[in-house]
Amino acid sequence: MNTMNTKQFRGFIFIYVIAASAFLVLMAMDMGGIGRTVLKAIPVSTLLVLVLRDMRGFARICLTGALFGSVCGDILLDLPYANVFIFGLVAFLAGHLFYTVLFFRHAKSPDGFDKLIIAGLVIFSGVMIWIFRGIAPALYGPVVLYIVVIVTMSIGALLVPSKKRLLFSGALLFIASDVVLAVNKFLFIIQYGRVINISLYFIAQFVIIMAARAIWINNSARRSASPNIYPEH
Repeated sequence: MNTMNTKQFRGFIFIYVIAASAFLVLMAMDMGGIGRTVLKAIPVSTLLVLVLRDMRGFARICLTGALFGSVCGDILLDLPYANVFIFGLVAFLAGHLFYTVLFFRHAKSPDGFDKLIIAGLVIFSGVMIWIFRGIAPALYGPVVLYIVVIVTMSIGALLVPSKKRLLFSGALLFIASDVVLAVNKFLFIIQYGRVINISLYFIAQFVIIMAARAIWINNSARRSASPNIYPEH
């Protein structure tokens, strides 16, 4: 990455942090409005611009779809209308499907420890589905589908070869964010629940995209330099 691109990258990260922090402050102060909604969409939109600028090929398509779905979900879930929740859920569901397709395309076969983690995630999803069985029937089906998809996405992230498993860490943070959101909305009020939910969400998206850049940009560079050598993860 040349000096100009490095400066631009740092600028995007600066915008991400400032916009995310400003939104969280407004949320903590319970200040709503269209300005706050627009502000909420800025952090993930900066990641989208980074993906469009730096990524190539299938990874670029899937990450663009995932982030675009997330931005739409960001906007819909911040609007002060109860009936748009389901549309926000669908937008995030679509985003997770793009992540899932990308991750499983590059997934390796699970080893013994991976199988244990996968078993834990499957059990976790079953527990979540059982816990939320009492919510409105119109929402229960979409919520169950969402749980299945985000856990599947996380399994895909686990199986993408990488040394530090940051991709999987980001997926787990995403699950934690959604658990806080769902508990706060459907079961009981968590003090500063929405602030915790969105903080985890912003961190999760950032970690996933930074991990994706490290995996797919680096691998693309290796293939360009050594087209006949398989990349090492």
